[in-house]
Amino acid sequence: MTMNKLCGKLRKNDRGQYLLLGFCSFLSVLLITSFALMYFGPTVQNFLPEGGDTRKMAALLFVVTAIGCFIFTIYASNLFFRYKAREYGIFMALGFSKKSLEKLLFRELSLITAASSLLGLICAIPVSYFIWKVFELFIISTEQMSYHFGSLGFVPGIIFSIVLVLMLGAVGKRFIRKSSIMDILRTQHKSEMVKEIKPWIFPTGIVFIVVGIILGTGLPQFSARVFGFHLPGIVNLIYLLSVAGIYMVLLSIVSQSRLKKNKEKYYKNLVSVSLMRFTAKAATRNMCVIVLLIFVCCFSAFYGMQYSLAPDIAKDEGGKAFSLHSPVLEKQITKKDIYETAAEYDMDITEFAESDAANLVISYHSVDLTDDDRYVEKYDKDKKSALFISASDFKKVSGQDVKIRSGTYKTVVPVDFKENFFDKTDGLDKIKNPDSRKFMDVKFDGTLEFSSFYSMSTPFAYVLDDADYEKITENLSDIYRENLVFFNVADVNNSYDFAKDLLEQYVVNCTELSNHLGYWDLWEEKQAQAVGEEYGYSGTIDMTTENDLLLSDWKYAPGFNIILIQDQMQLISVYVMLCLYIFIISLAAISVMTYVRSISVAADNYELFASLERLGADRQYRRKILKNQLSKIFQYPAAIGCGIGFIFSFAMDFFNDGRIAETEVIALIVLGGIILMIAAVLFAVYKYSIKKAMTKILL
Repeated sequence: MTMNKLCGKLRKNDRGQYLLLGFCSFLSVLLITSFALMYFGPTVQNFLPEGGDTRKMAALLFVVTAIGCFIFTIYASNLFFRYKAREYGIFMALGFSKKSLEKLLFRELSLITAASSLLGLICAIPVSYFIWKVFELFIISTEQMSYHFGSLGFVPGIIFSIVLVLMLGAVGKRFIRKSSIMDILRTQHKSEMVKEIKPWIFPTGIVFIVVGIILGTGLPQFSARVFGFHLPGIVNLIYLLSVAGIYMVLLSIVSQSRLKKNKEKYYKNLVSVSLMRFTAKAATRNMCVIVLLIFVCCFSAFYGMQYSLAPDIAKDEGGKAFSLHSPVLEKQITKKDIYETAAEYDMDITEFAESDAANLVISYHSVDLTDDDRYVEKYDKDKKSALFISASDFKKVSGQDVKIRSGTYKTVVPVDFKENFFDKTDGLDKIKNPDSRKFMDVKFDGTLEFSSFYSMSTPFAYVLDDADYEKITENLSDIYRENLVFFNVADVNNSYDFAKDLLEQYVVNCTELSNHLGYWDLWEEKQAQAVGEEYGYSGTIDMTTENDLLLSDWKYAPGFNIILIQDQMQLISVYVMLCLYIFIISLAAISVMTYVRSISVAADNYELFASLERLGADRQYRRKILKNQLSKIFQYPAAIGCGIGFIFSFAMDFFNDGRIAETEVIALIVLGGIILMIAAVLFAVYKYSIKKAMTKILL
């Protein structure tokens, strides 16, 4: 009988092992490629800001998940090699050379991984499409949100497949080139004991985990605020301290027994206590990967949740549902136009208010990041202009009764505002009329919340005492003045058609006076022209309602909340979809990896359980030992991974601005629910693994 026929018969007997390895490879490639097809697709790429935090976070979580998928596939291959060990050892005893066996194994591995990877690449298209359509049931389904996969998404899948084939080949080559036949035959029985683990390892690991998270999330903010220094990205390596802590904790749990103080109980559970210690290194490495994947699950779900729980701007109590500001010299839509349009759509206008505001030159303190990564406080004298309004006009448009002392100002901020590190609410100390060049020294007198007016000026909008306002704006030309319009409608949620019509009219009436980029500033442009320099924000934009970026890139964009809601929901839906998909990938990898580890424990200890049976151990006792071993594989990583995920999420939000906002509290509560869901999934996998593992030891 030829070698090919012998191998063919053996493959029939070990069909399950081939299927398991092929399935792991297929699932890894499928998950990685389907996500990449969506992530690199035009729809997602058009929504995600270039260089934004969400793009970076999605890429980071994706890389971590890809590493996890890669590791659990390699782990599945190790189980495959354990089953191949006996037959390859017999082949070598029969005289077959290592070189011939190496070619045979590489051919088998190449065939399995190539076929499963190709199938994964092909199936990634319908899978990504199906998942996108499922998400569309819960998000706004518009033409802009239609599914478009990016062919660039195949590149990560192809690279992953190639690396997988090469790595499996390298592992197989190492397996064949073991020193002797006995090494191969003993592969299934080889133990990986560790040296004695000291009792202090466990608490030290806990300290490392906590300190790594606190330093990783808090040190950059602490350095910036206290020392004025921006830490480089390499500082993120501090998180490796937490990884080391995870390894130490798990190694201590796996290798130590807390029963030693109770000798009777210890010897009663001697088999159960000692069994995992014989594969301590492999068990610890396996659990570490599972912990990291569970962390990815928790954090990706939490990160996406914070977008979905963002405040509803339609119910923003700190502003008005409709706001407009335009140059005084431009003939824009009037109060009559607004009321007539509202009548066409049966909209009841409420709290209508008009006013004017002035752009005055400001001198202010702020914080800047230098080229050598240092935060320095700087003073910009007469650098730019900002929008000012009198106290009486502010009361008229906002409904807030405000009193301001002469010589002071109040800074307008959005609701629930937390002061930015770079822009200070109290940084202003001098204002100047750009025409008369008269100036006024002013002092900070607190903040006022009015989101609609805040969004019209950078770094802030300001309110002055009536007399001071009249004095500083005397002889100010209309080119520096703006008209302000604020109003609400009785039924905001059904005002979309009215808002779109009003936006169309507003855009049609716009001229070159208002066709400016969002950060355009008239005073800055004049100063640049005076010294012959090019002004960076002097360009124009596409002034049509078909321009998706109109409201985000336009200096005089109207604040129609109902329209902003749709844009916001589209962005939120993309963020949430990416995070949830990473959550699904990670959870799938965890489920497969824990299952494979469970089957490996049962298979590797088959002879042990058989010996126990011969020594008189009944079925119940052997079942108890097996359940005890498998429960550790699920319980310890789940507890540590979920705990770290929760602590990290809390620390990230807290150190971001020194507080936990209401939406963040809600997100943490929901994260607790998600942790329970992860536990339920792992419990279901555990029950299924127990059932399958029992068949391996003939219980």
